[in-house]
Amino acid sequence: MNTTTSLFAQRVALVALGACALAATGCKDDAPAPTAATPANAEFRILAGSELRDVAQKVEAFGAANGTKIIFTFSGSIDAVDKLSEKHNYDAAWLSHGKYLQLVPGVKEQIKASEKTMYSRVVLGVKPDKAKELGWVSGKVTWKQVTAAANAGKFRFAMTNPAGSNTGFVTLVGVASEFSGKGDALQEADIPEGQLKEFFSGMSMSSGSSGDLAEQFKANPQKADGIINYESVVVGLSKNGLPLDVLVPKEGVITADYPLMLLASAKQPFYAKLVEHLRQDDTQQWLAKNTFRTPLKGSAGDEITNELPFPGNLKVVDAILRGFLDSYSKPASSYFVMDVSGSMSGNRINDMKTSFKGLVQSDGSVAGRFSTFRNREHVVLTPFSDAIFPSGEFTLGTQTEGNKVALARAGKFIDGLNPNGGTSIYSALMSVYPSAQARLKTGDRTVSIVLLTDGANTSGHSLAQFQEFVRNSGNPVVPVYTIQYGDAKAGEMQGIAKATNGRVFDAQKVSLKQTLKTIRAYQ
Repeated sequence: MNTTTSLFAQRVALVALGACALAATGCKDDAPAPTAATPANAEFRILAGSELRDVAQKVEAFGAANGTKIIFTFSGSIDAVDKLSEKHNYDAAWLSHGKYLQLVPGVKEQIKASEKTMYSRVVLGVKPDKAKELGWVSGKVTWKQVTAAANAGKFRFAMTNPAGSNTGFVTLVGVASEFSGKGDALQEADIPEGQLKEFFSGMSMSSGSSGDLAEQFKANPQKADGIINYESVVVGLSKNGLPLDVLVPKEGVITADYPLMLLASAKQPFYAKLVEHLRQDDTQQWLAKNTFRTPLKGSAGDEITNELPFPGNLKVVDAILRGFLDSYSKPASSYFVMDVSGSMSGNRINDMKTSFKGLVQSDGSVAGRFSTFRNREHVVLTPFSDAIFPSGEFTLGTQTEGNKVALARAGKFIDGLNPNGGTSIYSALMSVYPSAQARLKTGDRTVSIVLLTDGANTSGHSLAQFQEFVRNSGNPVVPVYTIQYGDAKAGEMQGIAKATNGRVFDAQKVSLKQTLKTIRAYQ
């Protein structure tokens, strides 16, 4: 079946679409005058899943109409747990589901109220020709069939990193449950390592968030035969020029119900008003029409033979995620190009050392446990100023004792960095790019480059020369993830990322330590 005739479309058709066409500012009914219970200068801060960017403007407009400035911070699922585990000023969390949060002590207790707002299943979006070739039909295709096709090299898919994003995690749970036959009774000993390795052999594109993965897939559709994501995202891609069949695995799925969770008791009156707005019929119709999510009064279970249970044990969740990083997924080659120019003196070099040493040894946070250098990873640390210094290379294997030695060496290398001199950003990048590209060409590793600089280029090659260098290097293109830190030029960081299909991460609004944790979900 194709998207235009998908079951999703049939479900949305159940919703009356005759209500007013809501613009970004909302209908008149959405704009009651501020009341005494809602001060004109009030704020309501929401920590939201990255895929909810498509509703932010409408929600912000509702807040403005009610005398409240709604401020969104977007995050991946695991990052969100960390943000809530530390001191924060969020009034509410709005994620794909609250199940993982409910497993984490210290976070569960913060949730004062929780209300579902809409539905979206995690499904397979497969190019129609490939679905026909493989004989896959929604509701009948199994994860075992997907795994067999992936292992045989017949199916390449895009999927988020399970250690950073809900869609990747629930897919991993679904595949593990299928092969183990245990569902919510899944224990560490039941995790089917061999079959999971076969499944992930077909993952050709990854990302740390569902929204970013969709953008990557749309920009580079030739890199994968399909994408595992929220049904709303898959439908959105199909309606915007990338036809995909929506396939629901026979075993079932874990459905996102997007609970809006109140964290600040003092904000309960506005929270109640916002929940009422989100759940009313015209808003639900707007969500169905504009974001392709299933309304609460629609059916979130059609064509599903089973709604898979979410693991009820945090230890099992951690084991599944650690296994993905250390065993099931392709090993990684990670290049870090690190500015040690004179401007990095003082707090900045100390910040960099502390943050990078957090990748050597976990800080004990949720994301910290999954962002450290991992088994089978090849790590290259290249410091630069106006000169390019010898790289430190550290290769991790599968044995704990050997890895301890390699990690200790990496820690000493980081401790020995001293700032001095000017800044040759592009010459430093060009010095490591050929090696990274050669590794990527082998096809058996994920490869990325991370650039950390706090200033502008002062010597060596220019941005234009680097961009030309990348074009002349041909395929595959190695993604460069740049960090907006200190006085780094935003335009230059964007230029590097755009030339390499990378991304810019902002370490000016959040800590460098947190930024590096987020980047690790993309490696």
